[in-house]
Amino acid sequence: MKEKKKINWFWEGIIFLFLSGVVVGKVNAQTVTKVTAIPYRVEITADPGEVVTKQLKVRNEGDTQIGLQVKIQDFVVNDKEGTPYPVEAKNAGRWAASQWITVSPQKFILNPGETKTLDFVAIVPEDAHPGGHYAVVFYAPVGGNIGELEGETTGASAVTPSVGTLVYFNVKGEIKEDARVTRFEIPRFLEYGPVKITTEIQNFSDIHIKPLGVIRIYDMLGHLRTTLKLDERNIFPGASLVYQNTWKQKWGLGKYKATLEAGYGTQGKALVATAFFWIIPWRVITVTVLVIILAVLLVIYFKKPKEIKEEETPPLPKNA
Repeated sequence: MKEKKKINWFWEGIIFLFLSGVVVGKVNAQTVTKVTAIPYRVEITADPGEVVTKQLKVRNEGDTQIGLQVKIQDFVVNDKEGTPYPVEAKNAGRWAASQWITVSPQKFILNPGETKTLDFVAIVPEDAHPGGHYAVVFYAPVGGNIGELEGETTGASAVTPSVGTLVYFNVKGEIKEDARVTRFEIPRFLEYGPVKITTEIQNFSDIHIKPLGVIRIYDMLGHLRTTLKLDERNIFPGASLVYQNTWKQKWGLGKYKATLEAGYGTQGKALVATAFFWIIPWRVITVTVLVIILAVLLVIYFKKPKEIKEEETPPLPKNA
């Protein structure tokens, strides 16, 4: 179990770096190497059997020469945060696309400030399943002397994690689009805000989706109090994504209704959910009630003796 966690932490670190499109490393504890992948994501819509050509770029933002080599892998998303994990083609199943892609040159050297243009060619198989297929083009550092790339020894070296470009394929055909809200949670009773809202959407489609929507909150009189926007993020096939929203209102009183209204896919399908919650500042209410009761008792206490004294005082004689 510990070994598995270590592997997951390693991949999460690598994925974070290549999703941002920038990687930073140290060479000989003095020289900084910074590589940028342009673009960090490519989306391709193609027919089965179609040949797609594009250009990718890699730029050396650092101050030292670096040698890189191209590695192409499939990736899947298994967690609820949308983190892509590189896998072997056999583990990617029907979502695999790495075998379709060729990038040239396979190895190259980047001087400081240099940008390298790479030729990207993808051949979509005739029998490709309609829907999504996913791969990543890594630019991995070459171990040892980078001069070996050109058949010479320069003595310069570069040690840095991989950086890469995500590739999303949408193969045309009969594509199922289906997603559901599996969780729409708000604490039922709150003393005061902020109000945290958790939404989970699961994608049962043949392709990744990007739901667009809002959460609206109404008070007990039906007045709209606020509108919160869902983050625009991709949900990959078979995966779930958890959204976190916060209504920053601190004070409130009564019953509230929250409604999720979102749409996704090319057919404009809807995602709808409703939840109710109460905001009751019971401590404030309790103190207020006690203060009112105390004030009433004090009024009664100080007023009652005066009335009794007036009743007990005998009238003065008329002839006095």
